[in-house]
Amino acid sequence: MLTLILRLKHTVIKFGLKKINVSYSKISLKDIQTKLSIESVEETEQIVAKAVRDGVIEAQINHDEQYISSLPIADVYSTNDPQALLNKRIKFCIDLRNDAIKALAHAPSEDKKDFPEDEDEAKDEQEDLLTRLLDEMGFDF
Repeated sequence: MLTLILRLKHTVIKFGLKKINVSYSKISLKDIQTKLSIESVEETEQIVAKAVRDGVIEAQINHDEQYISSLPIADVYSTNDPQALLNKRIKFCIDLRNDAIKALAHAPSEDKKDFPEDEDEAKDEQEDLLTRLLDEMGFDF
């Protein structure tokens, strides 16, 4: 139970760091300690350093002056990445549709020998098979 509580505490701290990173361009470690109710500035610095290293937040730590400064957030829409990703998804959907249409248009032809033409013939074949099996097992009618 203690492990679960500690994991929850770390998750809450990470979420708080994300919010702080978005809200402030520059904030002291002491203020972060106060806002997140962390025991010491040193522990706060370690937590922030781990969050930066893990990619949870985009920031730089100034160890001498005890503050962090948020890095500017890059505008992903200024690149062609979203368009390329959308094109890739659309291409997948179109290819899937085309494959389905081809599969329906070129369905395997049914072999007439495998399927009797009428129901009476099917019943006769089933009765003959059943009679042969019963004869092999030694049942007499």
